Amino acid sequence: MATKLWTLHFMRICLANLLLFVSLYMLYPVIPSLMAERLGISVCQTGTVFLFFTIGMFCVGPFHGYLVDAYKRKDVCLYSFCVMLAATAGYGFVRDFTQLLLLCMVQGVAFGVAATSGITLAIDITNTSFRSDGNVAFSWASRLGMVIGVAAGVFLFQEYGFRMLLYVSVAAGLLGAYFVSRIYVPFRAPIGTNLISNDRFLLFRGWIPAVNLVLIAIVPGILLPILVQSVNNVLLWGVDVPFFALSIIGFLLSVLMIKLFFHGEHKKMWLQIVLGLIIMISAMSMLITEEEGRVIAAAVLLGIGLGLVTPEFLMMFVRLSQHCQRGTANTSHLLAWEVGISGGIAVACYLNVTASETVAYQVGILSIIVALFFFVLVTFPYYKRKRVR
Repeated sequence: MATKLWTLHFMRICLANLLLFVSLYMLYPVIPSLMAERLGISVCQTGTVFLFFTIGMFCVGPFHGYLVDAYKRKDVCLYSFCVMLAATAGYGFVRDFTQLLLLCMVQGVAFGVAATSGITLAIDITNTSFRSDGNVAFSWASRLGMVIGVAAGVFLFQEYGFRMLLYVSVAAGLLGAYFVSRIYVPFRAPIGTNLISNDRFLLFRGWIPAVNLVLIAIVPGILLPILVQSVNNVLLWGVDVPFFALSIIGFLLSVLMIKLFFHGEHKKMWLQIVLGLIIMISAMSMLITEEEGRVIAAAVLLGIGLGLVTPEFLMMFVRLSQHCQRGTANTSHLLAWEVGISGGIAVACYLNVTASETVAYQVGILSIIVALFFFVLVTFPYYKRKRVR
C-alpha cells in the first residue's frame, strides 16, 4: 500500500514537471522572431532574451537551499509556478525591449525555483532504494516536455496565432500546478540552511560535465528559432508534421535502445554517449541538404541521439555528487542544459541574420564534434577518477 501511494505521488510530480517544461518550451521557437516583428527590432536582439532568462535562473540559484528549507517545499513550487505563468501571460502585453528583458528574467527566476523545488519534491517522495531510477524517470519527463512543448508551440502558432499559444501555455502550467497541489509531502524539520549557499544550485565537482553538456545543448538551441521559419513542418503520408514531433519518435526509440542494449547495473556509459553524439552529428549533417526524406530521418535521429546522451549526463552528475547532494546535481544538470539552449538560440538568431541557416547547422555540427572529443579526452576520464557513487 505504501509503495502504491508514493508511486502515485511520484507520477503526479512527474506530470507536473512535464507540463512545466511544455509550458515554457512552447515559447522558445516563437518568441525571437515574433517579438522582433512586434517591437520593430532585430532578431539578433530578441535572440538574446533567453540569455536573460538563464541569468534569472542563476540569480535565484544561491537562494534555492534556503527557500526549500525555510518554507514548505510544495508551497514554494506552487507559488513559483504561478509567478512563471503570470510572466508567460505578460508576453502578450510587452511594448518595448526593456520590458521583454525584464519579463524574461522574472520568468527565469520563477522557472528556476519551480524546477528546483520540483526536483526536491521528487526526491522527498521517492523511496530511498528507487531514487536513482526516480531521477531518470523525472528527467525523462523534463525532456519529453521540452520536445512536446516545442512541437505544440510551432503548431499552435502557425494554425491559431500567438494568443492561442499563450492560452495553451498558461493552461498547461495551471494543470501542472494542480498536480503539484495533489502531492503529499512528508514533514521534514528545517535544518537551518544559510540564506546564500550552493545547496541545490551548483555542484562544483560537476563543472567539467557541465561544459560538455552546454556544448551538446547548443545544438537543439540552434534548431529552435530556425525550424519555425524553414523546415518546421515535414510532409509525412500527406500530413504536415512538426519537426520536433518526429523527434518524439526518436526519443521513444532511444528508450527502447537503452532497455535492449544498455540496461543493467554496469551500463556502457561511454559507448552510449559516444553513439548518441555520432547520431546527432549525422542528424545535423542531413539537415544541411533540406531534402524531405533526409529531414524526416534527421528529426528522428536527433531524438535518438539526445535520448541516449542526456540521461547518462544526469547520472554522471548524480554519481559525482556527495551524500545529500542529489538535488544539487540535478539542478546543475538543468542549469548547464539551459545555458546551452539559450546560447544556441542566440547563435542561431545572429547567424540567421548575418549568414545563413546552413552556417548555423555547420556551427551545430562543430559544437557536437567538439563535445564528442571533449567527452572522450576530458569528461569521461575525469568522471572515472572523481565518481563517488
